[in-house]
Amino acid sequence: MPQIAITFALILGLVGGAEAQTALSERVSLAHGTFSNGGGLTIATELRPTTDGRTALCGVWSESESQSSYTKGAAREIVRLATVYVDGQRIAQNLGDLPQIAPRLDYAGAPAGCILTTLSWQPGRVPEVFMPRKQISRSSGGGSGPQIDFAQTGTGAMSAALEVIPLLVRNSRTLPLSSASQVIEGRYSSGGGLRLAAELRPINGRAHLCGVWSDLPGQDAQTEGLGREILRRSHVMQSGQEIARDLGNLRRVSARGDYTGAEASCLDLKQPWRAEQAEVPLTLHLPDTVVYRSTTPKGQTVIRFGA
Repeated sequence: MPQIAITFALILGLVGGAEAQTALSERVSLAHGTFSNGGGLTIATELRPTTDGRTALCGVWSESESQSSYTKGAAREIVRLATVYVDGQRIAQNLGDLPQIAPRLDYAGAPAGCILTTLSWQPGRVPEVFMPRKQISRSSGGGSGPQIDFAQTGTGAMSAALEVIPLLVRNSRTLPLSSASQVIEGRYSSGGGLRLAAELRPINGRAHLCGVWSDLPGQDAQTEGLGREILRRSHVMQSGQEIARDLGNLRRVSARGDYTGAEASCLDLKQPWRAEQAEVPLTLHLPDTVVYRSTTPKGQTVIRFGA
């Protein structure tokens, strides 16, 4: 089916004015895919009307920031092989003209490109993106390269690569948390959540934030694996001042009620340790944010996270 890459300036019939022409709306639809060795990609799309009564497919795609060298470049090829259906009718294939952006939890508001289709406009329709299953191998005939599979599943661009943080922790110093550590937890509106425990400790005369975190049971497929992204958006206050942000490098441990004695990784705050710091309580802040938003033919799903 022919398709023409077009700019938003040509889609004068889009509802909502100039700003809506360059941003995905809250009715965005997501398609996620993951690699068997970690990492993945997300394609976010929606349909928009044109002035001549046709339909434009607007969207973006993202790939994981952290992934194996074996899968670098594979996401773009998969995007080119993707197809889009509406009510069982194929309306587009090869989404390589859509712009790539950094991965995000909520794609509403993301700046998008558009592909013109021959489908006549009808309100309420929803695009369904299908990505092919694919085997990826970097072996050059010798059989030494790993066999990596790609499938349309998981959390896509938010999927983590192989868990490197615990490997780093095992080769660096950890400290057991004391009974004075602060604990906070947040919940996903769909079930499950995250628990964070942290405290300030002196290491070599410098202040460090030491802590651990745990996934809480009850999560579904849309939220599994989002813990580090939540922590990257978290921060710590003391005496009304922010002393640390982006807690994504803290160590993950199994969920427990009491984190006393848990072996914690530590973040250098790059400031001298002062004895009075140990007497002032910390305030841990987890974000209140949408972590998943997608519209399908069955309806819209919005999942929030909040403390």
